[in-house]
Amino acid sequence: MMILGMVDFALAFNTHTKLRSAVAEGGYWAAQNPGNEAGVKAQVLAVLQDLDPPIDATNITVQDCIQVDATVDKYETAITVRYDYPLLFGLFSAGSTIELSNSTTLPQFGGCR
Repeated sequence: MMILGMVDFALAFNTHTKLRSAVAEGGYWAAQNPGNEAGVKAQVLAVLQDLDPPIDATNITVQDCIQVDATVDKYETAITVRYDYPLLFGLFSAGSTIELSNSTTLPQFGGCR
């Protein structure tokens, strides 16, 4: 039973690492293309295309061009990805999931377009 739990943990950790990579890719896209929420989501979905079950775009939150300081032209973009990871060997019930999430906030140098 312990080995099955270790397998589940390793697979969940791998999925979490993919989420982190997808958020980083979305952040890179947002830094290069401020104000392009659809492009950010497309980049995140491209990195996560091999998840099973697939992630839905509604689980990706992009808050574009949040004005941080009204006295200066300072903006940020926040990206959050949530995914319900299905446990393979759930002890309590079939179909058990755990929520994995990752997020980043990045400055938008030069303002937002």
